Amino acid sequence: MPNEKIFKNLSDALSKAGGAIPVIPNDEFFFLLKDLVTPEEADIAVSLPDKPITAEALAEKLGRPIEDVRSKLEAMTDNGFLHAKKNKEGQYKYSLLPLLPGIFEAQFIRGTKTERDYLIARRFKDYLEVINKLRDSLPTPPPTPSTSYFRVLPVQEEIDTNKTVLPYAQLSKFVEQTEAIAVGTCFCRHHAILLDENDDCGVSHKNCMAFGDGAIFISERHNGRLVSKDEALEILKNAEADGLVHCSANTSEELAFICNCCSCHCGILRMAKAAPKASYMLTSGYIAHFDSELCTACETCIERCPVSAISVNETASVDDLQCIGCGLCVSTCPTEAIDLIARPDTTAPPEKFSDLEAAMKRN
Repeated sequence: MPNEKIFKNLSDALSKAGGAIPVIPNDEFFFLLKDLVTPEEADIAVSLPDKPITAEALAEKLGRPIEDVRSKLEAMTDNGFLHAKKNKEGQYKYSLLPLLPGIFEAQFIRGTKTERDYLIARRFKDYLEVINKLRDSLPTPPPTPSTSYFRVLPVQEEIDTNKTVLPYAQLSKFVEQTEAIAVGTCFCRHHAILLDENDDCGVSHKNCMAFGDGAIFISERHNGRLVSKDEALEILKNAEADGLVHCSANTSEELAFICNCCSCHCGILRMAKAAPKASYMLTSGYIAHFDSELCTACETCIERCPVSAISVNETASVDDLQCIGCGLCVSTCPTEAIDLIARPDTTAPPEKFSDLEAAMKRN
């Protein structure tokens, strides 16, 4: 493949950027990269340091014309390969996005259907199939709890406030504390539509959210729509009504995004459901608790559970290690026989993204 060395170097840089899935420098990944960036852009991307940098500083470091460097950085940012944030002087500082979450989401959150979109969707499909085959070929270790890259934010109204309320599980707190919120297209569901127009589960595609700097970024670059805090909370309520699970990165202090996930298209939920124990991969820190005296065995909770954690005999019961604590079963129980209680063995997530990356490397 032409320019293979450049793209091999870029693979190495993306591997160092972290994320939730591994970077494997194979043919499928190289084909993805060459359709995401040109060799000239890849050469610039490889030169980016660990910390965000301005075009002027990078041009000086490389000994190249500023306008040439800036134009390539801007092109990669607009194409969803780099992140850009303005500093106090109004200059953009650029950094490499991880593969996922990062580059994958930036490709499809725009909700567009260009020729390039269809091509990138197929390239990601080919590469993700390689990752899944690799996982399937490895021996399955006994399930053990470890730090997951993602976590669930439960339906807040369904937490029993007479019991322990985990501060990092309070969705409204994160909404209130952020300076900006943007809404874009669900990248997982849009990716599926780009591969097959008929692959639509019928729920809204316009409810994935970015917070803070990320909200400004997707509103400027990727068709995101800035919304008020009240509208954000309304969108989240509608997502809950549609049976979608609020997922985010597994951090307790920094919240960059909320995905409203369906179990039919969301990679996070599908992997959790297929795991030996879903809660070891994805959890809110809560579990569903049933009151057998109130339960009428109507099975509404079975239909709502995204990870098949509930069974019904004379009354409903839950597999505690399968339950991810999303609260969707609680919100539709007609007899109010279910509430969410804190897991007895739960631990607080890492505080910041840097702590999360370090924890993932230790797993």
